[in-house]
Amino acid sequence: MISDSLAQVHLLPAQDIPNPGAEAPPGANAIERVVGYVRWIAGIAVLGLFFGGIVAATVGRLWDHHGSGRTGARLIISSLFLAVLFGLGYTLISQFAATA
Repeated sequence: MISDSLAQVHLLPAQDIPNPGAEAPPGANAIERVVGYVRWIAGIAVLGLFFGGIVAATVGRLWDHHGSGRTGARLIISSLFLAVLFGLGYTLISQFAATA
C-alpha cells in the first residue's frame, strides 16, 4: 500500500504544473486611481509647505518677528526633507515590489 502511494506521487512531476501570469484583482483600477489622487495631494501639500515657509520667513524678517522667521525656516527645511522622502518612497516601494 505504501509503495502504491509512492508510485502515484512520482506520476505528478513539478515541471508539468502551469505557471499562470500575474493578473490584477477586480477593482485594481479604482485603487490605483485613489493612490494617484493621494500622491497628487501629497505633492501639492509639500509645495504648499515650501512656499508657506518662504512667506513666513519673509514676513518674519521684514517685520523683525523672530518666531515667524524661525518657523518659516523650519517649514522650508521640513518641506525639502519631505520632498526627498516623497521621491525616494516611490523608488523604494517599486524596488521592493519588483523583487517580491
